[in-house]
Amino acid sequence: MRSFLIGLLLAGAVAAPAAAQTSAQTSPAAKPADEVKRIVEQTYNVQVLRVTEAALEDGTAVYKVAAMMPGTAGNAAFMVNTLTVDAATGLALPPFRHHAAGYSLPQGGTYEPNRTSNNPAVARGHTWR
Repeated sequence: MRSFLIGLLLAGAVAAPAAAQTSAQTSPAAKPADEVKRIVEQTYNVQVLRVTEAALEDGTAVYKVAAMMPGTAGNAAFMVNTLTVDAATGLALPPFRHHAAGYSLPQGGTYEPNRTSNNPAVARGHTWR
């Protein structure tokens, strides 16, 4: 009986790496940039200007997609936004990442108002608060 249990344990130890390799091979592969562009354009009714490969903090492969709203979008006409799209599914990811101690803001960019002299509001003497 003891040798039977030892044989089962050894067989399981040998089969575990093989099962891990097959599951890694069947994991969803990243979609090509052209397919992601088509998915975003159809899903959100936008014109995709640029698709760039990137990675999240945890190493997940994503695409940064610059998308422009159509001219018929009212006040949002021709507005350009950057979406973070999952490379495996082609679906947009939320801009906030929730953690146990709260959430993290997207990296890059600045939240400071434009106080240069080229800004017409500054030339009018508008005080930014």
